[in-house]
Amino acid sequence: MSNDVYERLAKILDTIPNGFTPVKDGTHLRLLEWIFTPEEAELATKMRLSGETIDEMTERLQLCQEDLLPLLETMAEKGQIRGWDSSTGRRYALMPFAVGIYEEQLGRMDAEFALLVEEYFEKGCGAGLFDTEPPIFQVIPVNRAVSTELEIYSYQVAEDMIKNAKSWGVRECICKKQQALLGNECKYPSTVCIMIAPKKEHAYDNDELTRPVTQEEALEILQCAEESGLVHCSMNIQKGHNYICNCCTCCCAVLKGLTKLNQPYAFVKSDYFAHVNSNLCIACEACIERCQFKALSIPENTCVVDLARCVGCGVCTLACPKGALSLHLRNQDERGNRPEKLMDWMTRKAISRGVDPSDLL
Repeated sequence: MSNDVYERLAKILDTIPNGFTPVKDGTHLRLLEWIFTPEEAELATKMRLSGETIDEMTERLQLCQEDLLPLLETMAEKGQIRGWDSSTGRRYALMPFAVGIYEEQLGRMDAEFALLVEEYFEKGCGAGLFDTEPPIFQVIPVNRAVSTELEIYSYQVAEDMIKNAKSWGVRECICKKQQALLGNECKYPSTVCIMIAPKKEHAYDNDELTRPVTQEEALEILQCAEESGLVHCSMNIQKGHNYICNCCTCCCAVLKGLTKLNQPYAFVKSDYFAHVNSNLCIACEACIERCQFKALSIPENTCVVDLARCVGCGVCTLACPKGALSLHLRNQDERGNRPEKLMDWMTRKAISRGVDPSDLL
């Protein structure tokens, strides 16, 4: 009975556009067993992505509200489902495994879970999420590296995402925590995941995983992250961003999807690429140390950019003492075709993967 419920839940999660790829040896099921009790998993199989009130759920499932409500609240607290207050009452919804359930295990994660995640990742967990378009992440360039004369859209400006939000928070990076539990300490700052609520004030006041911050503090964290060499990333959409990750290739599961697993749709590059002014370059190699993608080299006393490897993050430009590096706009056919909103992303991803999540809506 217990294994059966986890297998059913795994199939449902894989029907969500984000995917939850099964692994032959059952590692994916062991992940679910760690996260959910059989009772919790059973209820999760009956939930919808769109969210329902307790009244709607009890009517649809023909269950007792007194039994259902405490279980839903426990599952929301454990990050297994989403629970939030809306104008129509408190709602509960199924979440994708990633981005979703996995990230909400930040407070619960231990060495056992960290190892399971690593095994799952290495056995090809990215197949559903990373090998079909559209990518889940987009690289956001360092804004000050882009010439003011160049066209730049608001979804490519991390500062604008923060300034246009109503609430701000910061939380520890789950990728860095997972690697630290495996004994792989990261040299970069770890509490740099910036949470942003586009429409709701005080969104993180009661969030145990997120520390509320002011807009000014969020901007300071962003600047600290880029100066330390981290790469700004966010959801690969044009509107409605609710987080800005600050990533490294040693820990970030999404960046490693390309650098380690060679999955082409792990993330989309920014609309820009690093350009070298050879008249200013002094071949000091400061930029080479900053580039996490090994896109820079100095073969003959001048820095050269490998455009195939450059993701257009702009982190290298901050290290150049002579200002020889800047970001230039890619050709139109080289820029990512970003979905407008999350629902558009999910629709395109579902078509690309050949799945139909309509029963979950």
